[in-house]
Amino acid sequence: MPQNPARTARTRAEILDHAGRLFRLRGYAGTNIDDVMLAAGLTRGAFYAHFNSKDDLFTEAVIAGTGLRARLRGAAPAAVLKAYLDKAELVASAPTCVLAALPSDIARAPLPARLAYANLLYAAIAELAGAKKRKLDGDATVAVILAVGAVALARASGDTRLGDWLLRCAERAVRPLLKPEGKPRVKRRASPKRKQSKSRRKAAGARRSRRAARSRGGRGAAAPKARSSAARR
Repeated sequence: MPQNPARTARTRAEILDHAGRLFRLRGYAGTNIDDVMLAAGLTRGAFYAHFNSKDDLFTEAVIAGTGLRARLRGAAPAAVLKAYLDKAELVASAPTCVLAALPSDIARAPLPARLAYANLLYAAIAELAGAKKRKLDGDATVAVILAVGAVALARASGDTRLGDWLLRCAERAVRPLLKPEGKPRVKRRASPKRKQSKSRRKAAGARRSRRAARSRGGRGAAAPKARSSAARR
């Protein structure tokens, strides 16, 4: 019986969705294929119709990852980061951001997964900077470092009070790095010079002529004195 492409794509998306949630919650080592397929309501045998291996699934889950990048798309950066750094993220059943949930797992993952993670970082920085292309804007990069790092550290610490403090400090530090809402940066134009009236232009020209004449006269008067003194010697 021929497979239905729409159904195949839907099944693959469901597997990825459950895999992403479990990877973010348990990490790479704590998640196995059986757990993913059980969550998707499928058998282990169906897994290989969509993915070659667990590493392949992990890479695809990172590529499909949501979190900070998705939240920033078309939204106000200040509001997004304020919500992202809210302590409610710490008590969620599973972290929603791949960037904050999987850095240690990514560091030990194969190159394709690490490159996929790098692309997520590029995209988050570009969204925060308001750039149409991947652009490593300095302020946007620091803001992403502060936000993602604070969430990762807060989740890693077992101290709720400390975690809340880390998030609040990061939110306060991020604020000055963001562009003012609705006020795009524009280059300031030099103020135009005021036009002078015709009479003022004539008066200014006459003053310049008199100064030039006095200057020439001064130089001419000084020369004979120098010659006469030389002659006396």
